[in-house]
Amino acid sequence: MSNILDQAGMGEAVLTGKEAWAYSEDILLKVSRTFALNINVLKGKLHKSILLAYLYLRIADTVEDDPDMVASEKEVILEKFAKIFRSAELREEAVSEFEGSLPASWRARATEPYFDLCLHTHVVVPLLKELPEVYAAPVRDVTVEMCGGMAKFAKRQEAALSSGWFTLESVGDLDEYCYYVAGIVGKLLTHLFAADTCLISDARKAEMQKLDVSFGLALQVANIVKDCREDSERRVCFVPEEICRRHGFAHSYDMFVGEAGSAPAAGSAPAAGSAPAAGSAGSADFEKRRAAVMGELVQKAWSHLDDAIAYTKLIPNIKMRTRLFCLWPLFMAAENMKLIGDGSAIFASDKKVKISRDTVKQIVKSTMKHFYSDKWIDRKFKEVRT
Repeated sequence: MSNILDQAGMGEAVLTGKEAWAYSEDILLKVSRTFALNINVLKGKLHKSILLAYLYLRIADTVEDDPDMVASEKEVILEKFAKIFRSAELREEAVSEFEGSLPASWRARATEPYFDLCLHTHVVVPLLKELPEVYAAPVRDVTVEMCGGMAKFAKRQEAALSSGWFTLESVGDLDEYCYYVAGIVGKLLTHLFAADTCLISDARKAEMQKLDVSFGLALQVANIVKDCREDSERRVCFVPEEICRRHGFAHSYDMFVGEAGSAPAAGSAPAAGSAPAAGSAGSADFEKRRAAVMGELVQKAWSHLDDAIAYTKLIPNIKMRTRLFCLWPLFMAAENMKLIGDGSAIFASDKKVKISRDTVKQIVKSTMKHFYSDKWIDRKFKEVRT
């Protein structure tokens, strides 16, 4: 079976210029339909810079997520990737060194989009040099910073999983994790939005910078809430232990007794598939307590969403596409938090709680009509929030 490039009728020798951009657009749709919707509403240099930033971060994330690599190997490969972006020249030898360090098994799976993208780093990286420095520099900076953060948490996760589960002790730990995977993206957006229009003055940009990390955290915390049961199946829980203890759980993974597909080492958590202890899992009190835990995280998501809405309103209202880029994921996250409510809905069914396609279509339709009106945005968000 040919890889994505062959399917598109592109040979290695022609993957420059328009062909390279076409590959980037094509692979985006394959590695993320959700973000592709938002990114593709943008145009021009802003579209290109955010497209490339997403692809670079997806490459780093693919390395960090690989279940077969040890953390020390991930750290080395992520450093090689970061090295590419420490120079505005984006040197070819650095790109080659990174690609050469990727696992041989990835080459055998080159038809899979994530691996295809990583193995064609040499296609997407040079495109950044086509953009003005005011766009390119923030993309380089965020890629380097995220690689460092991912390497740090890869080592922490490996150490934790060796003895049981990966958990986070405090809300501060959660904020740090969310910062590296999403908060710094908020910082990137502010720089790119300001580069794209003279209507964002230095003073307005400074106001946006007070909120941009929270913009990223809003989407990440909402995803953590929505995906917590799926995460538990791989012995990962991003719900801070300190919140869980407030509601009578010794550890965050105690909320998933009998649900997780695997379990920590003996003595640190219940065995996989074991029956819950009497009076714990399955009891009304147990359900109430774990709903209360998730309810706290839902409220944290709402707090960041408040900031994210304020951030979006600082974008000049004539910048329709930029506002829609922000409004779509924010209202989708808000609608998901509305469905989850006090947290109990997460555990009420085996099915994942998520909004319908019709709701997504309604969000797109209504925001396209009213994107310019701060009053409408406030009113609509208040409807969802209450």
